Amino acid sequence: MASTLLQLAKYGHQLDGALNRYKAAFYPQRYMDYRRWLKQQNTIIPHDQPLVVFDFRDSRIDGPQGRRFYCLFIFFVRAGFYPLLRENYFFLGNIQDKYKKLCLQEKLSILRHAQSSLPAEYVLVTDKWCSSLSRSASQVITLNYQSDYSPDSTCFPMPFPMFPPVYAHQQDLHLKQYRQQARPWNIFFGGDANPEKYNKNSIRDIYAKLSRAQILDVMRNNLDCQGSYRELHSNTELDKIRNKTINGLVVMNTRKCKVEPINWLATLANSNFFLACPGVRYPMSHNLIEALAVGSIPITQYPEMFFPALEDGKNCLVFNNEQELLEKIRQAIAMPAEQIISMRNAAQVYYDTYLKADTCIKQLLAHHPHNISLRLLPFLKAGGGFA
Repeated sequence: MASTLLQLAKYGHQLDGALNRYKAAFYPQRYMDYRRWLKQQNTIIPHDQPLVVFDFRDSRIDGPQGRRFYCLFIFFVRAGFYPLLRENYFFLGNIQDKYKKLCLQEKLSILRHAQSSLPAEYVLVTDKWCSSLSRSASQVITLNYQSDYSPDSTCFPMPFPMFPPVYAHQQDLHLKQYRQQARPWNIFFGGDANPEKYNKNSIRDIYAKLSRAQILDVMRNNLDCQGSYRELHSNTELDKIRNKTINGLVVMNTRKCKVEPINWLATLANSNFFLACPGVRYPMSHNLIEALAVGSIPITQYPEMFFPALEDGKNCLVFNNEQELLEKIRQAIAMPAEQIISMRNAAQVYYDTYLKADTCIKQLLAHHPHNISLRLLPFLKAGGGFA
């Protein structure tokens, strides 16, 4: 019965996804707006920097609210590439929506007429079985949306990114200052803490992890509210304790306490450790990547979802159940300063080596001399969220 329901949910999501990708065809006004936007776009192709061409059939690459395409796009921009977007209404018709519109903050050109105007060297990124641009591309990267990735696969596993507005505000370019700032808090969690949203069965049943709601309940019910546990309910409370030494856990529910993206990494870097709670349908969440970036050591239950895996006691603390979670929290509270510094440095090195945008693109392009299969969500399990 459970497997039947999972199959129905999968097919229902696929149908819903297809309708969303092509619904623009039924809105004439949206198409007219798109045509007006298109006329205003740059079509000049520069010849003084490497080019990446994005050629997609439709908007499946967008992911949640356009964030998946934007992050792939900005990774190439950070690596020094100039982006060309091949004209296609079903792919670009929503370019001014949510996170996808962040692409428009960068210099880019629209490619209207196939390869006749392209130089001899360019990287092609596509979801098509056969793109007309692939024949003359120096390298072709084809997206792979499949689940159940294995490290033995010939695919390149795409690292999970930071939250799109962090890149849009160029906060990923200022990591040095965040890594050097004072850290008055010992352990921190910041994020949406809505128990209805962050308590999905897929987290428990497919991935065998504690949900975000479960983890926060364990913290609330087992830590001393006077010394080891502090929950913030407003920005006023945040401002009062920003420079206050707190050896326990600070919990910031972003539904009650808002931090703008431009200030997020600085807030995250206020702590030695970050309690990494799962996302909505699968465990991976942007804030664990951001924690590694600023050197806030993650306390996590999904180290195996990184490639290579994070290592307990080296660049993170790992737990598998409620009892181990409490043990790791106590370990973090009692950890000597020298060990914290060593683990912090290891977390930062991991980010710089495997998750930093430009480094990731260099590794991607070195994965194969010409044709590369890019596994977009390598941690995804069948039935445990959708690509």
